[in-house]
Amino acid sequence: MKIKFNETEKTIEIKDGLKKQYLLMNISLVFTLVNSVLFPIFVLTKKQMEWMGFIWIIIGIFSILLFTYQTLKKTASEKLKLSEIRSLSEKQVFGRKRFSLKLKNGKLRDLIDVKNESDILEIKKLFKVIGIETT
Repeated sequence: MKIKFNETEKTIEIKDGLKKQYLLMNISLVFTLVNSVLFPIFVLTKKQMEWMGFIWIIIGIFSILLFTYQTLKKTASEKLKLSEIRSLSEKQVFGRKRFSLKLKNGKLRDLIDVKNESDILEIKKLFKVIGIETT
């Protein structure tokens, strides 16, 4: 488990590489958006534009929506103050438990390193000791 509680600063430090993953995803989404605009304009002929242009428009809209969601609803902060955290959220997705921290500003911080039962018990124990509720 790579979650550490700093008692003096009242912060939680999470070292899981999520910041790099989000950065690469956002760069990929921006490149996809640029490609979905430039490819139909400069490469496709009028006849190809009828059906292939529609596909590129859908890809561009999907990229915009996903980038907006990533920017407005998710965070990859590695250091969070206890005063910023509302609760620890537990969801079941495809039979696996997924954990995330709900922040007071409405964003979520996914905890991607929580995989086995010992990690789950350890994280629940840590947040219970700190005083953050589990939902």
